[in-house]
Amino acid sequence: MTVLALAWGSAAGALTLDFGVAYRSGDLTPWDGRLLHAGVSDVSFGRGTLAAHVSNRAAEVGVVQGFSLPPAGAVSTGVDAAVAWTGGVRVSSRVGASFGPVALNLAGAGFTTSADTVDPLAAWTLAPTDLRTRGWNAEFTARYRVSRTLIAVAGGEFGPQNQGTLGVEWRRDLTRVLPPAEGDDPDAEPATERTGTLTLRAGARAGQGVLGVTGGVTYSAESGLSLALDALAGPGQWGAVGSLSAPDVLGAGSLSRLYVAYEPWRWASAPLRAGVETRVPAGRGTLSLDLRGGVQPAGAGGFGARLGYSFPLGEPAAGQVVLGQP
Repeated sequence: MTVLALAWGSAAGALTLDFGVAYRSGDLTPWDGRLLHAGVSDVSFGRGTLAAHVSNRAAEVGVVQGFSLPPAGAVSTGVDAAVAWTGGVRVSSRVGASFGPVALNLAGAGFTTSADTVDPLAAWTLAPTDLRTRGWNAEFTARYRVSRTLIAVAGGEFGPQNQGTLGVEWRRDLTRVLPPAEGDDPDAEPATERTGTLTLRAGARAGQGVLGVTGGVTYSAESGLSLALDALAGPGQWGAVGSLSAPDVLGAGSLSRLYVAYEPWRWASAPLRAGVETRVPAGRGTLSLDLRGGVQPAGAGGFGARLGYSFPLGEPAAGQVVLGQP
């Protein structure tokens, strides 16, 4: 509660209150799998924002900062820390930077307690989560824009399963021809408007326990609809990750996402992860519902659900970098 009081006292402008409850199957008692949490986010803090939450499992705090590096550079940083009531801590950090045609993303974490000790649904997120009880991990991604439509990508993951990736991305804007308006010159080029983008990916992944070629496609419509599918195939192994995001399915201003990931070659993360996430405007705030499930590295299956509500007490300052809704 001291952390929440400090966050409240430092607020200047934007402030969002967050409340939620979560439950996971498979624990020894119902209380073991339950999470009750409350906190604040979007708290103005220097050039960025601060978030702080307290639950029956842990106390958490996170800070995000953004910096502009004229004439063509920008850097964003974030640090998150959690202290579990049963003992153990988790600290993670991330840095994103862009300099002209180059974009870099770095992330790392060190921990003495598992991720699902702090969050009972951490195992089944779309991105793989390191589920070990103690250790460290790090990853990086470098992107170089070769041309307006072509990007070269390199990356690596280190810690429980060292591996690297190389690939390219090709992007094309999708357009449609507009019907001619009255008075248009019949000899002029027809007017067009963008309807979305199509991105194709190709590359390779190699490292401990994994070797294969990769491919993927993403379709994004101007309406906000997004569909992504990535696959890996190699000697005796394969995997696939797909997601679908759609706005306004549950009413104006709502957002829904469905995802499934099957990556049996991962050593420290759940090989099968699936979920449905929804965000719906409700009163002055946002009501969220997450349903997740999958298979743990040891082979046991499980599922969980989270219900949350967030509402702002102020409006973000113009140009302020803010944390996303949990």
